[in-house]
Amino acid sequence: MIKGEKVVTFCSATVSWLSAVVVANPKSITFILFCINIGLLLCAVIQTTAIIVLYRKTLCASVVGLAVTMVFGMGAVLFVIQLLMYVYGHPGSMYAISFCVCLLYAAFITASVYSFMLIRNGHKTLCILAGIFDFIPPIGVVFTVVLSYKVSRDTVVKQFIYKGYAYTYAALGQFCATNKAALIDMAGDEELGELDKKETKHNLKDLKRHVDTAEGQYAYAVALATYAPEKSKTAVKFMKKAAEGNHTAALFNLGYYYEVGAYLPKDLKKARSFYSRAAEAGDEDAALRLGILEVKSGDAAAGFKLFEDRATNKNDLCAKYNMAICYEKGTGVQADMDKALDIYCECIEAGSFEAEKRLFAIAAQDINSAQNGEFFRRVTDRQFKGSFAKMIDGLIEIKKRLASDAVEHFLKVLDFNDKWEWFARCIVGTLYIDCGKEMEDKYNGAEYIRSSAVMSPIAKDIYPTLPHAVFKEIKIRTKAEKNQQKQQKQ
Repeated sequence: MIKGEKVVTFCSATVSWLSAVVVANPKSITFILFCINIGLLLCAVIQTTAIIVLYRKTLCASVVGLAVTMVFGMGAVLFVIQLLMYVYGHPGSMYAISFCVCLLYAAFITASVYSFMLIRNGHKTLCILAGIFDFIPPIGVVFTVVLSYKVSRDTVVKQFIYKGYAYTYAALGQFCATNKAALIDMAGDEELGELDKKETKHNLKDLKRHVDTAEGQYAYAVALATYAPEKSKTAVKFMKKAAEGNHTAALFNLGYYYEVGAYLPKDLKKARSFYSRAAEAGDEDAALRLGILEVKSGDAAAGFKLFEDRATNKNDLCAKYNMAICYEKGTGVQADMDKALDIYCECIEAGSFEAEKRLFAIAAQDINSAQNGEFFRRVTDRQFKGSFAKMIDGLIEIKKRLASDAVEHFLKVLDFNDKWEWFARCIVGTLYIDCGKEMEDKYNGAEYIRSSAVMSPIAKDIYPTLPHAVFKEIKIRTKAEKNQQKQQKQ
């Protein structure tokens, strides 16, 4: 007997055996199918929850996602019906259970199709694995849950793109999300150069020789926190020693550690104590943090008063910016958007880049409004100078849907060679991608975005999400350039 005939004979014998078992033990088979139904339903509940997350976060294949959810819902209803039939011993319960198994499994097959259709939204590997293993529900559910978790943690720009927004609006949305109304101080992170293991060891060893002074203790503590975070307890120990020597930066750092709960348990009372000591020692940032701490502690009015005093008596730009934030949000003072905008403009005239970013975000978040765009109008009616004026002009043209005019304004920003250059370059790229009719335009847009990704996190997030046709064109051109270089060498 040839191999194929053996397989056919084996399959026929298996089917005959299963039929005989079903006829002889219908109740046992019904019970087994019922148990399978319970397992499938548990998987279906988890799968449906994950798919609802995916459905809400993406626009792609939304009809299929909705269909999958509906099929799972129908399976759940049928499960309740067959459960009642099984419990009360209805003669047709086996048919109902069998049909429920088929319906739930069909839902998992539909979910597999949905996972494959989500490949265009990124997370390609996870989408493929979820699509393949949805045919084995317990495993497929795990991959779908992981996929929904990854998608839910996507950046704002990716969420906008996956929901079908234009790349330009996605970039502006991400800018607004990263430049919300938040209180600031002048302190920045201690910037130390990157070192390899050998250099780190040598540097720490050298710094440890000078821990007999407050300055040396502070320097060693900062180096430990930067290069050896696993030794954070030792870093805090030396930071406290430096603070005992009344080192202002050490006092400020300890106050910050206690305020945010970094390296030390969160304790606002101790944070206030260290900030007060640092402020008395002349640390301007500590005085600002005291105001921020008052707001966090619930006494927003006291915090606003502190900002106002520093802005008036010390001409503190950060304090003035924080006053604008308070007026905008109604924190410790009655909300007054016009007053907030006036103070933001004063900060901009004094050279505050933070105020420029906040004003741009206020205007940008209102740019796609179906209404009159009240906040957009309030910002764009004001007069600005330099690169920021060109950024606002570009935003006005986007609002008017005049992409080519907007590109001209943003390109002029590049001539200033300042902090706005990278985001302006990114917006030029997204406008080319969104509005360019020829592949040449989209290719140029991709190049603008790629070049700005070095300094702009927004561009870095956008670049991987560009249309596949653009990447295909980049690949073709790169290959052509390499061939041309080879020919020139020959």
